[in-house]
Amino acid sequence: MHQQLATALVKSGNRVLFIENTGVRAPRVGDFIRISSRIRNWVRSTRGFFDIQENLTVFSPIFLPFPYSWLALIINRFLLSRSIEKWMRIERYQAPVIISFLPTPLAQSLVEYFNPSLAIYYCANDMSGGSAGAGRLKRHEDTFLSKVDAVFCISHTLLEYAGQLNGHTFLLPAGVDYEKFEAARENDEVPSDLAAIHGPVIGYVGAISGVFDQTLLVYAAHALPEASFVLIGPEVTDVSLLKACPNIRLLGKRLHNDVPRYVKGFDVALIPYVKSAFTDAVYSCKLNEYMAMGVPVIATDLRELRFYVEHHGNVLEIARTKDEFVERIRHALVAGDDTRRAARIAAAQQNSWDQRFADISEVINQLLIVKANERLDWQSRLTNYYHRGRIRIIKVVLAAIACYGILFYTPLVWFAGDQLAVRHAPKVADAIVVFSGDGESSYINQSYQRRALDAIQYYKSGYAPIILLSSGRDQTFSEVEIIRSLLINRGVPPRSVEILEKYPRSTFENVTFVKDALAKHEVRSILLITSPYHSRRALWVWRKAMPELVVLAPAVVDTPRANPQWRASIDQIKIVCYEYLAIAYYRYKGWL
Repeated sequence: MHQQLATALVKSGNRVLFIENTGVRAPRVGDFIRISSRIRNWVRSTRGFFDIQENLTVFSPIFLPFPYSWLALIINRFLLSRSIEKWMRIERYQAPVIISFLPTPLAQSLVEYFNPSLAIYYCANDMSGGSAGAGRLKRHEDTFLSKVDAVFCISHTLLEYAGQLNGHTFLLPAGVDYEKFEAARENDEVPSDLAAIHGPVIGYVGAISGVFDQTLLVYAAHALPEASFVLIGPEVTDVSLLKACPNIRLLGKRLHNDVPRYVKGFDVALIPYVKSAFTDAVYSCKLNEYMAMGVPVIATDLRELRFYVEHHGNVLEIARTKDEFVERIRHALVAGDDTRRAARIAAAQQNSWDQRFADISEVINQLLIVKANERLDWQSRLTNYYHRGRIRIIKVVLAAIACYGILFYTPLVWFAGDQLAVRHAPKVADAIVVFSGDGESSYINQSYQRRALDAIQYYKSGYAPIILLSSGRDQTFSEVEIIRSLLINRGVPPRSVEILEKYPRSTFENVTFVKDALAKHEVRSILLITSPYHSRRALWVWRKAMPELVVLAPAVVDTPRANPQWRASIDQIKIVCYEYLAIAYYRYKGWL
């Protein structure tokens, strides 16, 4: 329906940007094909934009498929609005009329962002009642109904509901491409797969979904074994009941351009929907397609079909029971090409897309005139502009406050840092290795005093007979010399402390330089003393460089507590972020 509308708008001289569906529910496993198709469209297009024909551009956006997530909404609105805005600027596309078939938060947000000359919600079906996953859409739809300039509805049920929330509602149901069906009726042949089926053909075109009354169709098929019931359309529900019936044939999905030729081969056409609140609000698009071919139509008792009969006369048969459904099919087969054929074709002609678009165009023009005549002085426009600006600023400030709170007043940073800190239980080893200084030149670490205390504690507790000191900082007073002095001052014998004279530029070089000293002392196990957030990365480097060496990284004096901490400092955030970036870089270099 929306594709037909877009095409009709282009034919009348308008430029149209058609934005593909952004969804009303979260994705499921079965949506993989649709998702992959969307990605292919993006790759093959120019940033998601591609021309279908002159003045008709399609935008197939990539977005986060979570329509009711506030975070996804902020990200999606930012990405889509920037893309659309750039396209509009290049195309000099200004003050558009926006017609939305979706009332989702994202659709509403984009309508508000672009401040169109006219905003219309085309209510094509009961969105919130269409599936369990879309049920939460109801409150968003009500909001949209009350905010837009006008609402177009395809059925009386939707019109009555929308009229309670919006004073500008119009009944504009789906139309039919009458010229295409007329050409097929007069000139085309029935497709070979349908022509090969013997006996009367009772046909249906459309999706076989949850609203399709399979029980009714099987009942009719058993009652009319001489007829063939042919179903054309995608199967979106379990159809085992239908497949078990010998005179029911499922031909599957067909191109819409081939539909007229198939309907031409029907002796009777069906609309066998389950009666419910949802189907009572549906205007069947296939109804006028059947009518355009002059085929007798038998349907279940749906509200919108009763209105159709009231308006166009007795051009279709409505059955209220299973037996009545069968009887009306049987009568249509016996009557053959009855006198109502011309009336059916005339009804379709009155509901052609050309006629429907003329109605839509007239309504849009009237609404634009009304809006143009509304008195809205520059003060009001400027006030509205700043009001929208304040709302944007408030949203940005609230988002910044939320991010600040999450970073500084939740355990998020503690949790991220806790994955970096190693707390091995200390065991007797051959040596204590102390890494001090900057693992990288930009990583400022002033904790060498604490590393000295850690080394003294483990040495005096008898965990190792020697201490090897290595630093990444070369300065006037070497850190390792200071640590050595502190160790000796606290009673560690000078012969038990060894300094590496080289100054590594990274943890990887640090490990490489220490390897020679370990080999000299025939060391097979070490206690690694380093900054707590550095311990995980250092441990992984040791395991990659010397897998045969037993390396333990015990807790040090500034190792954070194991229980969650609800506050974080700027320095802590910087160090944690640095370590994760360093780990990523080390993985890229193959050092881990």
